[in-house]
Amino acid sequence: MVDASKTLLVVCVEDDEPVRDALRGLLRASGIRVAAFASAEEFLGSVELQTAACVVTDIQLGGISGLDLLDKLATMSRKIPSILITAHSDVAVGERAINSGAMRIFLKPVNPTDLLDAIRHALEFRPGQ
Repeated sequence: MVDASKTLLVVCVEDDEPVRDALRGLLRASGIRVAAFASAEEFLGSVELQTAACVVTDIQLGGISGLDLLDKLATMSRKIPSILITAHSDVAVGERAINSGAMRIFLKPVNPTDLLDAIRHALEFRPGQ
């Protein structure tokens, strides 16, 4: 059996460069293929849009928000398992995130083990596969 985390692409969308670099480093160190983007717009215009198997995004981004990114993916018929990260605990945002298809929502700071477990779970759960 092939380890999905080593073959499938995880996309991180985070506008805070140190956080983006830390996420990319964590995933690479764990043997997970990763592409990182500074904005939702950058990701939506990339070739990785077609190969992404999981998206990890901050809710608050400059430009298109993480929630709006999930909505855009849905309108494009791209059902990509998604994990959201936020610095703010807000019930309404949490409900919208779940309604937009987020599998998990984490408050910052994120426990790396919990995030990696959620990503591996998301890679196993691929709609239409």
